[in-house]
Amino acid sequence: MRRRLLGAALVVGACIMLSGCVVPRLIWPQSDIKASELNTSAGEKNVLVASRTSAFKDAVVARIGDAFRDEPVHVKFIGLDDLDKEDAAKYDALVLIDTCIAWGLDRKVDAFLGRNKAAHNIIVLTTSGDGKWVPKKDGRNFDAIATASQQASVDKIAGSIIDKIKTLLNQT
Repeated sequence: MRRRLLGAALVVGACIMLSGCVVPRLIWPQSDIKASELNTSAGEKNVLVASRTSAFKDAVVARIGDAFRDEPVHVKFIGLDDLDKEDAAKYDALVLIDTCIAWGLDRKVDAFLGRNKAAHNIIVLTTSGDGKWVPKKDGRNFDAIATASQQASVDKIAGSIIDKIKTLLNQT
């Protein structure tokens, strides 16, 4: 009887561990930002910004848009659910904004990074409760930024991302 209970406990524990990253995302699903474009007839420079929506993320995305509104740069804004339709090679810079839930990247971001391992032009902003969780690179090439979703830090975080985008744009 005791062995049976121990076996059942191990099976239940394994199931919880294996589904640990999926269950929280099902409990707290996140919506995507509304797709839009900026400077559609701009020159040769292209930037993709993909994000979920929240007050903090929306403010960061808005600051990025404001920074490039009068620049000869085409900026495309999409939700993370549409990342599977995109190729990193089409862009000079990509910004992926997600939330760490259950110590993991959003599955859409993780899959995109897996498909574009060699890309050198990806910036990943991940929000987490304390702002210290940074995704593992696992052989993927991206620039990671970690932060808590605090409105007081929007300008600082957006400024950092904008500087990184400008650096990538100047490399091409």
